[in-house]
Amino acid sequence: MMRINRLDLTRYGKFTDKHIDFGPVEPGRPDLHIIYGPNEAGKSTALSAFLDLLFGIESRSRYDFLHPYSTMRIGAALDIGGVARELVRIKKPQSSLLGPGDQPIGEHLILGELGGVERDVYCAMFSLDDDTLEEGGKSILASKGDLGQLLFSASTGLAALSQTLVELRSQADGLFKLRARSSEIGDLKSRLSDLKERKEQIDTLATHYRQMVEAKKRSLAHYDEAMADRTRTQLRLDEIKNLLTALPRLAELRDIRDSLAELQDVPEAPPSWGNELPAIHQEDIELAVKRETAKASIAELEKGLNAIAVDDIALTLGQRMDAIGELHARYVTAERDLPDRRLQLMEVDREIANILRLLERPEGDEPSSLMLGSRISGSIRDLVERRSGIDATLQNAKREAEEANRRLIELRSKLSSEAAASIKGKAIAALARELSALRENDHAARRRVAERSRVDLKEILAQQMSELRPWGESVDQVRQMRVPAPSELEAWKSALSKAEAEIGRYSDDSGRLTSELRCLRAELDALKNSTGVVDDHEAATSRSAREAAWATHRDALDESPLRRLRSSCGKTT
Repeated sequence: MMRINRLDLTRYGKFTDKHIDFGPVEPGRPDLHIIYGPNEAGKSTALSAFLDLLFGIESRSRYDFLHPYSTMRIGAALDIGGVARELVRIKKPQSSLLGPGDQPIGEHLILGELGGVERDVYCAMFSLDDDTLEEGGKSILASKGDLGQLLFSASTGLAALSQTLVELRSQADGLFKLRARSSEIGDLKSRLSDLKERKEQIDTLATHYRQMVEAKKRSLAHYDEAMADRTRTQLRLDEIKNLLTALPRLAELRDIRDSLAELQDVPEAPPSWGNELPAIHQEDIELAVKRETAKASIAELEKGLNAIAVDDIALTLGQRMDAIGELHARYVTAERDLPDRRLQLMEVDREIANILRLLERPEGDEPSSLMLGSRISGSIRDLVERRSGIDATLQNAKREAEEANRRLIELRSKLSSEAAASIKGKAIAALARELSALRENDHAARRRVAERSRVDLKEILAQQMSELRPWGESVDQVRQMRVPAPSELEAWKSALSKAEAEIGRYSDDSGRLTSELRCLRAELDALKNSTGVVDDHEAATSRSAREAAWATHRDALDESPLRRLRSSCGKTT
């Protein structure tokens, strides 16, 4: 007997985590429960959930509008055979009935309690509703037969009972029918007679059976002894086979022991050698492979070397040809760099021309002619120092004059603001004190001395300015000129001497390059005479070497200290 104690609508239809508790059975009270409620309260949903719990959620359930198929879940607390069970049903094609811990359990637990009734039969017998009753009435109206059969069909919901009876009658006729030639019962009777005849044929006496049992026991004992002898024989055969297999190794073992006996005095090898031995063996194999590869490579190289035909003439000229190739590369590089060098040279010449134009000097002047003499430089330095002293004195005088004017203005303001006669007397006395203080100062004498010094300095300045021509016509122009320091003048002098030395060295290099060029031409002539007419490639190579040599010489001249000195003098001026 199965009873439902609680129905859990965990996720089914519009319900989520809802429970219907029917309570325990109370003795002496009827175990009947009525669920009522308004329309759309969920009564039909609860009934469908109970059916799905018993027989599984239908493949196309119409209660997935809130919870999808994969999350639908129904549970219940049932008493099955007097044992309380907690069951859960989920939407799954197989193993959908779960027990404690959500472990799958068999469907026979419920179907066995229902007596194997299918879902449709259970619904027709125990899940009656308006639709089921209407279908039963239609079945009564459409069926044929006596009234009792129709009423039973309507009450149970089992339609087409007459058809079922016809099928049962046909099955009964198949089992046995009077005066029929063959039936299932007749076939079974004939088979039973055959079995009895066979039984009589194979039946034996008890004494014969006892003899057969004793013979069987003796045979089993003999069989066990034979199997034991066979096992011992097989073990001995295996032992002999192992000894025969070890005989060839025995001689090797004895040889090894003899060899080891000779090495008894040799100290034991460290334990680590055993671990290093595989790596050494592997390395030995790799070295052997490399040795064989190296031997093959050496053989191929020797074969190629023997196949080379040595040209003695080309071999003697190899170094010279390498030098000519290097000169060709330098020539190509110089030829690519020549436009930039020419452009830089033009810019430098233009800067020098502009500087000479500002100095009102002809463009052909040498930088040495632009250098100032030591006497002129000393005069300019003295004038600058004197000018700085005069400027300082003038500034002091201006400050004192401003201070005096300020005090005069203050005194005048005091005189204008004082009205009383006593205050005027005091102001006059203060003015007299200030006047006496001013008379005690030697401003007038200092001014006269400054005027005389100014006239003398003007004459000296005019004389020295005449010596500075054409570099300056006025003091402002001289002031704008940067006076080089003595250290800078000494650096220029040393640079000039170095430049002259390098010019001499470059002249020697030019002569040496010219002599080398003559030698190269003589060698080329000798090569022409010895080897014949020179082809276009050799002629182009010779020309490239010559142009590279001249380009190197010109670059050396462009980078000479004289050029750098000329450029620095132009920037300084």
